[in-house]
Amino acid sequence: MDTNNFLRAQRGQATKRQRWQAGALVEIPVAENCWAYGQLGEEYFVAVFEGYFSERPAIEDLIHLPILFKSFVYRDGISRGFWLKVGRVEPRSDVMKEDYRFKQDKISGALSLYHSDFAEQGWERPALLSECLELECVAVWEASHVEDRIIAARNGHECKWVSSLAIDVPSVPAQQNDIH
Repeated sequence: MDTNNFLRAQRGQATKRQRWQAGALVEIPVAENCWAYGQLGEEYFVAVFEGYFSERPAIEDLIHLPILFKSFVYRDGISRGFWLKVGRVEPRSDVMKEDYRFKQDKISGALSLYHSDFAEQGWERPALLSECLELECVAVWEASHVEDRIIAARNGHECKWVSSLAIDVPSVPAQQNDIH
C-alpha cells in the first residue's frame, strides 16, 4: 500500500478519543511503520519535530529534537485519535513562542501581520511585503495536510499546501510592495 493510501486508511479509523493538552507529545503517522512526533501548544497549534522513526523513541530524546515547523491545526487530529498522545512534558520555550504570521486578502492582495501583539486591532496590522516574506501564512491545517508537509520535507520536496498559501506577490498593492 502506498504512503498516501496507508495514511488515508489510518485516517478512516479513529483509535481513541483524546483531549487537547498543552505539552502533550503526539505520534504522527507518515508512512507504514514510520512516525514523526510533535508537541501540542496552546490554542490548537503543534510544533512538529525533525526526524522520522520506525520505533517510538524515549520521551527524553523527543523533547530535544529541533522544530521542523509549527502550525495551527484542527483539534480533530487529537480528539478523534488520529495522532496518539504518547506522553506529556512541560513545553519548551521555543514550542510555546508565538510566531508572527502573515495574511493576504484574496481580493485586494493587501498584506497583514498576524500576532497577539495586535490583539486590540483584531490580531493584525497592515504590513510591507518585506515583513512577510519569511513568515508562514496564518491558517488552520487539517491533520492530513500536516502529514503531507512532513512527508514532503522527508522527501526533499516542496509541500503543495505550503505553496498554496504563499504570498501572491503580483497582487500585493504598490504601497505595500517595498521589494521591487
